[in-house]
Amino acid sequence: MGFRELIRNAIQRERQREFTKAFNLYKESLNFTQNPKTVLKVKNRQAWCQYHIGNTRETLNLFQELLDKFVGHPESHLHYANYLIKVHNYKSAKKILSKAIESFPDQLELYLTLASLLKDTDRSNEAITVLKQALSQEKLSRGRGIKRKDIWAELGYLYFQRGDYNSGLASLKTAMRMDEEETFLHYDMIAQCYLKVGDHKNALKFIDLYIKYFGESDADILVVKARAHSQLGESHLACASLLQAYSMENGLKLSAEDMVDFGPLLQTGFFDTLENVEIDEA
Repeated sequence: MGFRELIRNAIQRERQREFTKAFNLYKESLNFTQNPKTVLKVKNRQAWCQYHIGNTRETLNLFQELLDKFVGHPESHLHYANYLIKVHNYKSAKKILSKAIESFPDQLELYLTLASLLKDTDRSNEAITVLKQALSQEKLSRGRGIKRKDIWAELGYLYFQRGDYNSGLASLKTAMRMDEEETFLHYDMIAQCYLKVGDHKNALKFIDLYIKYFGESDADILVVKARAHSQLGESHLACASLLQAYSMENGLKLSAEDMVDFGPLLQTGFFDTLENVEIDEA
């Protein structure tokens, strides 16, 4: 068998969870190539085969070997870090990714992986710093099809989670300006930022843009719309949105923050007419 056939067969064996056979096929395929990037990809798959059969020591050795032999390739750092993340060794993964960024400052996927690690370990401030560092680079490789506009959007989400809603708005609107109106995905998050800062007209404007392009896809969208209408004194429109959300879920799940915006509806007794309303007081 030639290289391509060996690789196809190895991938098929992996899918069938025959990891030892896949490992051996990958090993045989290495006799047909000396291209560093190809060798990296093949050896990475070999290491994961060892992981899946429970050979953790050999898995670690293979990833370390990749890093040692291909230190000049950003992929070797990324492969090792992804394995360390998988086994919850976040400290070592962060160290490898941070050093890799110093060596390869134009590699977007390194920034994205590190930012994701930090976000998942409740270190959003550090994740924000990493994404801002990526955006400061004049040139960036495209990582997993992600563009600069996507980094700005992710930055906006992180600011929102941190409670910095004005910075969230600035980041999300930067992303919006870099996109087409009909393909921008984050109008709902912009609307929620505007709700947080008490700008209900703009909250309604952007939730309506979201609905225009993506439809009334879930009850949460309609609740945001109802909150904005309620605070603008448009109680009849707020009630209509809430009733539509109610019919979608056969009930309503609202937060204490939602209820603050629904003060005018509470006064009219609107919620007394609904049977299945759950309010989270947390």
